[in-house]
Amino acid sequence: MTAKLIRLKRLIDLIHVLNVSQIPLVHHYQLNSTHVYFVPVTLGGEPSVIYYYETAQPLQGGYILFNNFTGEVLVSNAWASDSKYSIIPIIEVEHQSFFSEKELLSEIIRHRRLNKKEKLESAVIK
Repeated sequence: MTAKLIRLKRLIDLIHVLNVSQIPLVHHYQLNSTHVYFVPVTLGGEPSVIYYYETAQPLQGGYILFNNFTGEVLVSNAWASDSKYSIIPIIEVEHQSFFSEKELLSEIIRHRRLNKKEKLESAVIK
């Protein structure tokens, strides 16, 4: 079974997925020069959907802190023992078999091309 890939616009979107997840942790995987942060969602024992957020720069820390009152997202190297935060560990992945690297790379490249095209069209319209 091949998992479906869902690219998210913002890190906070990944946090929202985690808020309804049974296991609140984020996987970090470096694919060439892209940093991919993902959460696999399983149905029936196999990964069915993978929500991911990509960025050129790695997040600087081992924990994502989500402020439950303000919605603020922080990245930290230290565990916070403050009850206002949901603490989400970032797991560094050395190797994975959730998704095909080739498929994900082609999806990332396709998305970057679409963004460039949209920016060019937007510049022409102005």
